[in-house]
Amino acid sequence: MSIASDGPSIYISVDMEGCADIVHWDEVRPSTSKEYARSREIVTDEVNAAVGGAFDGGAKAVTVNDSHSTMRNLLTERLDQRATIVSGRLKPNFMLEGLTPEFSAAFFIAYHGAIGAGEAVMGHTYSPRVIFECRLNGAPIGELTINAALAGAWGVPVTMVSGDRTTLEEAAATLPWAHTVETKRSISYFAAECVSPSAVCAALRSAAARACKAEAAKPFALPTPIVMEIDTYRTAQADHLELIPSIKRIAARTIRFESADFREVYRALQAVIYLGAAATA
Repeated sequence: MSIASDGPSIYISVDMEGCADIVHWDEVRPSTSKEYARSREIVTDEVNAAVGGAFDGGAKAVTVNDSHSTMRNLLTERLDQRATIVSGRLKPNFMLEGLTPEFSAAFFIAYHGAIGAGEAVMGHTYSPRVIFECRLNGAPIGELTINAALAGAWGVPVTMVSGDRTTLEEAAATLPWAHTVETKRSISYFAAECVSPSAVCAALRSAAARACKAEAAKPFALPTPIVMEIDTYRTAQADHLELIPSIKRIAARTIRFESADFREVYRALQAVIYLGAAATA
């Protein structure tokens, strides 16, 4: 697509677990259930609020990447017609497919806490069947920080984040300049004190407009060399993953990858997700 040059261009990566009033896997696993159907409506409304807010804030182009599970969750016929939609998988850049250095800023909508975060509703890091813990330069992190680093590798700052309180705590540590919208306060893995979906949408629209002009924002960057370590759920997964020449196995369930370019680290992560899932079959 061509991006207009006379206003900010906004990229939106949208997950689902961090939406308002969603607290269980049966609400986010693609299926014919009424629970998933309702969640599709909720996430579509939240995306529309963020897109509308971006245009309120002066955006001239908005691209939305459906980033959850099969990546075909949004009710595209209901989406704001001004937005461009990236849908489906396999995507080489996964949750940030379609992002380029030409974008002014990125928004992360409906994000969730990392695997191991004690109170995060449905906390996981990309694949709950493969990744037991993910660390960057020794620090446990979640999808938010990893995706912010990939955006940063392209020189794009993340200026807005929505999700549960655990997610926003990670955002405060990683992206202190970002505008945030809290959708719920995690109580346990399957429980939360939730903000109403309509109130969340109103807050998203307002925050998105402000996030188009986040003057203090900067691309998130990690010191190099960048070392990613992943603990797998099963030793069989590490068995498969150590076959990749650039990945080293350093413990029974731990693999390691190092690079000065985070885009290479992210590609290795995709290999972990897909090959690790094949190893569980």
